[in-house]
Amino acid sequence: MVTKQQLQQWNKHKWEIKNHAMYEKHAQNKWPWFCAKLDPDIDDFLVRCALNALDVLDLGTCSGSQGIELARRGHRVVGTDISETALAQAIQAAGQEPGLPIRFLIDDITESQLAPAQFDLVLDRGCYHSICSFQHDEYIAGVKRVLKRDGVVLLKTMSSDEQRFVSYDEIGGRKVQMPYHFRREELLGRLAPHFTILQLRDSFFYSEVVDPPAKARFAILRNDR
Repeated sequence: MVTKQQLQQWNKHKWEIKNHAMYEKHAQNKWPWFCAKLDPDIDDFLVRCALNALDVLDLGTCSGSQGIELARRGHRVVGTDISETALAQAIQAAGQEPGLPIRFLIDDITESQLAPAQFDLVLDRGCYHSICSFQHDEYIAGVKRVLKRDGVVLLKTMSSDEQRFVSYDEIGGRKVQMPYHFRREELLGRLAPHFTILQLRDSFFYSEVVDPPAKARFAILRNDR
């Protein structure tokens, strides 16, 4: 039986190796879901709801592009990741614009050290679909703990309609799809018991890296359960 601590250490080690190899080869973010500008789905939500000056958690921030753009727009942002290599890139990028209301921290949402109920918005463009196969319960508990009551999660995952970017890792003698490609019904079943689902629709991981962009599922969730 693999313990929770072993899962966390395995996952952290895996992503540290993957990020180090990527930046050593390319010197820039080459993950298929990387978007230098603010994701259009995120932009649309914020503009449509006229939301300003939010406390935002950019979960799995990687090189920090989404959090930095949100900070440019006046939101107060904390970007977290389990990879020191990825966060070094984010810190360097944000350092080119002194005064941005953003800070970056090493943190694992499945055992987060962040203070409870401090965020209006949690943005996730790649964390959940990377750990849902083995840490779903811990992820949900962690996100709900750091969100304010009636706070919102903007969640984007790979779609089962996407045939590319399918790979497998192995933990505890079993293979897990990484990132996991979700069917709509799966997301509904996993998320509905914990959040009010305001929207769940097909979308894309808008990207400067791949063309056409990867097919995605985009969910808007409210923390009122």
